[in-house]
Amino acid sequence: MKTGPAVLALDFDGVLCDGRPEYFEAARRAYREAWPGARDVPDAAAATFGAHRPLVESGWEMPVLLHAVVAGEPAAGLVDRAAWLATARRLLASARLEAETLGRALNGVRDAWFARAPDDWVRHNVFYPGVVARLVEAVTTGTPVAVVTTKAERFARALLTAQDGRLGALPIVGREPGRTVAKSESLTRLAVAHRLQAGAEGLWFVEDLLETLHAVHATPALAAARLFLADWGYNTLEQRASVGWSAHLRLLSLGAWAEPFAAWPR
Repeated sequence: MKTGPAVLALDFDGVLCDGRPEYFEAARRAYREAWPGARDVPDAAAATFGAHRPLVESGWEMPVLLHAVVAGEPAAGLVDRAAWLATARRLLASARLEAETLGRALNGVRDAWFARAPDDWVRHNVFYPGVVARLVEAVTTGTPVAVVTTKAERFARALLTAQDGRLGALPIVGREPGRTVAKSESLTRLAVAHRLQAGAEGLWFVEDLLETLHAVHATPALAAARLFLADWGYNTLEQRASVGWSAHLRLLSLGAWAEPFAAWPR
């Protein structure tokens, strides 16, 4: 009887890689470029910015979060996702900015940084302890692995290749020219490509965003997939605690990640 996945699907940011140092620096550059009367952002702000990273889902929010940090926004406006979105929209309106403007600024400074100093850009992304070794083990022992991410493929592939050339060859799905593909759609395609049974039985998916996992479970074609919330990623204590009440999610620790698949939470 097979004890491991027929396909192991992995989110990138917050599961394999901790990009908070890169997010901070890219957000700082975009903030300086696009925010009216941008304040100076000291290096010390990185810790607070990183602590609030679980609130962020879209790139445009990162320069706004940086502004909230340096402007001393009250903690009540950063308490959860709903509060943060209200705060972010208010800060955008007060600065007379559009989310698209900040999104373009962030993408622009990241592209320029990667083109001018790719090694420096790579160094600002840190893989979580033990993740690479376990991933290489899975790949070399024959487990089909795919990276499912909204990150641009060239960035994810560059970071994987820098860790191990074998990882640079992994399939990366989730972005198409002109649009970002929902992870439920990417996973459905992955299940079809691997000819999995109804409900994508045999598909295991590790993700750090709770909302994404709920959306995946709500997709009929993925109803039988095994879903794991990475407790080391960009999520909160409350979100991790809520998994204990879920019949369809399991909380995965870095310690469990390093174990054979048979020992993963069931």
